[in-house]
Amino acid sequence: MPRRTNTRERLIETAADLFCRQGYAHTGVNEIMQRAKTTSGSFYHFFPTKEDLVLAVVDHIGESLESEVFGGAVATVADPVDRVFAVLESSRRHLEANDFALGSPLGTLAAELSQSHPQVREKLAALFAAWTDRMQLVLEDTGDRLPPGIDRRALAEFILSALEGAVLQTRARRSLVPFDATVTGLRRHLDLLAGARQPTVAPETRPRPAPAARRGSADWRAW
Repeated sequence: MPRRTNTRERLIETAADLFCRQGYAHTGVNEIMQRAKTTSGSFYHFFPTKEDLVLAVVDHIGESLESEVFGGAVATVADPVDRVFAVLESSRRHLEANDFALGSPLGTLAAELSQSHPQVREKLAALFAAWTDRMQLVLEDTGDRLPPGIDRRALAEFILSALEGAVLQTRARRSLVPFDATVTGLRRHLDLLAGARQPTVAPETRPRPAPAARRGSADWRAW
């Protein structure tokens, strides 16, 4: 049975969908009201300006990410490393289900509004920071499976930046190939970090590498 929503919720959910599909500038207030089946009196009662609405949309996106991704997909996965990829898989399903018409809601709004709407930019920046906090907690749960000196905050930012880039390329190419390639690369990166803790050859028996092979071959151990 469909969830019943009040007028304010309908306006926010409708605007969120339209902003992500066709952009903030190309979405008019009248279109939002028509899609939400409400009147101008109701709209301006809740949102004196269109910017007030988009600020509410950003909050809505944050709540959705928390419940659907971290409260849903991630919470059902026991292995902490696999939780990282549960976040990515959630985005992949979202892209595929919407035929690439919807990408990252945060990235879409940030690309369009960061320069022209400072309040929206600040709220988006806070939401990106909160999302990074959540990913950092997931990485901290990996314990000693990652090197002790690894900066988990920086790694969380790297993973989420890679995710945003993968979503953008996937939408542009209308193909999951770049997304899946990014996931494969991130999986390999985490495997290398985990492998840095336990050399397969004991130090006293490890053969000394030739100078040419040595240069750059172990650079990843310092990541």
